[in-house]
Amino acid sequence: MQSFNKIKSYSSFFFLLTGILMVSCKGYYATLTIENAQPAKDELPPDIRSITLMNRSMSDQFRDYQEDSLQMYFYRKGFQASVIALDSTVADTTVKALSQLMFESGRYDVVVPVEPNIERNLSYGIFPDMLSSEYVSQICSQYQTDALMVLESFTMKVMTDYSQERSADGGRYLYASLDLAYHAGFRIYQPGTKNLTREITVNDTIYWESADYSQERLFGKLPSVKQALINAGIKIALDTDSKISPSWTPENRGYFLFQRQGDRGQQLMNENKYDEAAKFWAEMAQSTNKKTRSKAEFNLALASELNGDIDKAIEWGVKSFYSHYRHQTENYLKKLKTRQETLQNSK
Repeated sequence: MQSFNKIKSYSSFFFLLTGILMVSCKGYYATLTIENAQPAKDELPPDIRSITLMNRSMSDQFRDYQEDSLQMYFYRKGFQASVIALDSTVADTTVKALSQLMFESGRYDVVVPVEPNIERNLSYGIFPDMLSSEYVSQICSQYQTDALMVLESFTMKVMTDYSQERSADGGRYLYASLDLAYHAGFRIYQPGTKNLTREITVNDTIYWESADYSQERLFGKLPSVKQALINAGIKIALDTDSKISPSWTPENRGYFLFQRQGDRGQQLMNENKYDEAAKFWAEMAQSTNKKTRSKAEFNLALASELNGDIDKAIEWGVKSFYSHYRHQTENYLKKLKTRQETLQNSK
């Protein structure tokens, strides 16, 4: 039996239902809040739903630095240093954080092998040659995923400064800063092709600074160098995820009730039984009463949106609009068409 940690995502819809918020039932209308996905600028091809995530950035130059000893090194330098810090724990943290972020986006299933590191003989920061198509196919077959994503290069430079400064009143105070410049490069491979699917590079600098009259309080306001490195590793994961995973925007939605008390559709929605609610509304949509039919068609538009079918939602919305005009229907159709355009532009 193969040994690996698998992160399974829920089905990837175009929304997340974050809870029903009953604002008002005036006019037999209930509201709820959903979160709609905003596609990422560089989102991966739609046929990539599952990914094996591995690390080929760590050479024998990497170390698992102890927090206290690493901090003492900088103190002995008078907290005035510029050093490349290659920490294996930080690289591991980046991979783990990225896998979790990609999972939470609802867009990807992610597999992180128990032994996620691929051997590397190059110096740090250099992009190695592409992995062979045979190796990519082997990994994707082993873990049953659509693609292989690899952290190929990883570098962090720690820059610290410490000085005494003169205040406006002529007194003196202590100043310290910690700047951390990071670089990371990822490649995404798909089995069955020799061409690279995507290459992603992230570079940035994050910094902390502090001023105080007491040296103890001064450094108490700054993270340790080890913690700053870990924070930068998480920032790399956030930067990378933002390029390939959708973001979520809360939006209000509503549906019509057919009874002020004990409405069947509302009961099912409150119990998260959305498919059953849709069946109930489909029955109501057969009514010969135009107002009743229009309400049911409106609700079926919402049910279609919740199922990720925006085209079907618009179709039901148009039916509702022509069965009986309501301003809610007109406004909802505008939102759906905007959503449709956003999804089409992301393809």
